[in-house]
Amino acid sequence: MKRMVQKMMAIGLGLSLVLAVGCSESDGPKVGKTVKEGEKVVVYSTLQAQASFAKEIGGDKVDVQTYMPPGQNFWQWAPTLKEMRDLEQAHVMILNGNGVEDRWWDQMYATVKIKNDDLLVIDASQGLDKLNLLRYYNPDASEDDKVKKRFDPWHYLDPQNAKVEVDTIATALSKKAPAYAEEFQKNAEEFKHKLDQLDQEYADTLSKVKRKEIVSPYPAFQYLTKRYGLNYYVPTSIAINEFPQDKFDEMDAVKVDFAKHDAANIFFEGEAAPRVQEFLGQMGYQAKTLNTYEGKMEPDKLKGYLQVMEENLAVLKEALNQ
Repeated sequence: MKRMVQKMMAIGLGLSLVLAVGCSESDGPKVGKTVKEGEKVVVYSTLQAQASFAKEIGGDKVDVQTYMPPGQNFWQWAPTLKEMRDLEQAHVMILNGNGVEDRWWDQMYATVKIKNDDLLVIDASQGLDKLNLLRYYNPDASEDDKVKKRFDPWHYLDPQNAKVEVDTIATALSKKAPAYAEEFQKNAEEFKHKLDQLDQEYADTLSKVKRKEIVSPYPAFQYLTKRYGLNYYVPTSIAINEFPQDKFDEMDAVKVDFAKHDAANIFFEGEAAPRVQEFLGQMGYQAKTLNTYEGKMEPDKLKGYLQVMEENLAVLKEALNQ
């Protein structure tokens, strides 16, 4: 009888271990073969923001590459065949999530995993509250595609959201390279402390500005404005290279529209075309640039997340006090 009880206990323990392992696999993405000590973790990221997070966490233990080139509209862009093949040699792929990769990722991954079934894929938007997209800009989209409900993918421009993404990426890197897990977690905690300081600086600065509204035809700043109590308006009548040229009724409508808002500057994701700036100047506005940290930065122009966000805050402080 005693032997039977011991046997049943052993079977139960074995079953518990099997179930525990099964749960750990299902609780997150497939980790695959791990990276050995002495090797670098090869990481690819769709956008520059998450590449910066991965580098802050991984330091010299990671080799990080950003997929999307600068100046691209990610609603239209897709990786090349060469870039797809590069991913066959990677250990980790970081998706921005919230719809950025929807057009191409499933098909690309189906091809990549034939040769790289050990690729660990993570969604940086995991665990974040989602906001609806305020404007979808893709001239190539079908009419059905244009009216499709989408989520705002610029979650990372909120430093508190960035902290959540750092945790997600640090956890994934630690699983993929357990030999470096302690170092990755230490780096992540130090970086999150800096993000808290950045968050406090934003809160202190933006609580004191004269104007409490951002007007931008580029819909990237919703998470940021919500975090710091600013109003946000996204007009659809103007863009970085577009305005109602020689259409006087529409031009008058833009003037009336903008006059309803507490703004002296109109914010763009890049330098507005000269004619757009001239058009704004005629109405008494200036064009300002906020870096949305999307496309890949060349090595000689590379800036980390903290530097980009500090520069954006300086622009906001000046513009919202005019």
